[in-house]
Amino acid sequence: MLLKSLIETNINMNISIFYERQDAYKTIKDLTYHIGNVGVEIKETNQNRQDIDIAAYTYNDAKYIRKEIQINNEDIYFLYTYIIVYADEIKELEYYLNKVEGITQSKGMQTRRANFRQDDLFFTTLPFMENKEKIKESAKRNILTSGLICTYPFISSNIFDEEGIFIGTNIYNNSLVFIDRYNTKKYKNANMCIFGTSGAGKSFYTKLLILRYRLMRNKTIHY
Repeated sequence: MLLKSLIETNINMNISIFYERQDAYKTIKDLTYHIGNVGVEIKETNQNRQDIDIAAYTYNDAKYIRKEIQINNEDIYFLYTYIIVYADEIKELEYYLNKVEGITQSKGMQTRRANFRQDDLFFTTLPFMENKEKIKESAKRNILTSGLICTYPFISSNIFDEEGIFIGTNIYNNSLVFIDRYNTKKYKNANMCIFGTSGAGKSFYTKLLILRYRLMRNKTIHY
């Protein structure tokens, strides 16, 4: 998951993702034209080795995308990912930004800071479903259907019962866990096991659970 590492940092941020499906026929036509031009440049170029490597990379990348669309029935999309990071101090904000950039770049995602376009980026991450034209070109990235699946943000589910009591914290996404063990419509029975080393707080935690259930006026507790 591309966003898994970001979500697990627990940094105060907003993430907005937009997808735009592209016409497969037009894409194949453009890729074929690009492959032909780059192929000629690679054969005839007298440029340095680095330029040749870059051209070869784009050539192979274009051939791979065309093959996936033609043979494996993949669709191609434009992917736009916007991230707003919040902090109380400039130094803290810079630390979080560097951390986010390090994580995204380690996943193969190139990042750009929205210098002088902060307002446009901020409104893009609000629930208006509006992808600002001023910043789209800088954020655009090609992605196939198989890669698109990896951007699905909900990497772990929350455990929350409306009538439940607080059990602890989900280690995968730091969400709070509330469970109603006596909900017979959802659970077969109210049994639970508590494991831990000596002195870890098993007895204290058990007494705390009992107290919380008593405060919820649950009369089915067996001591």
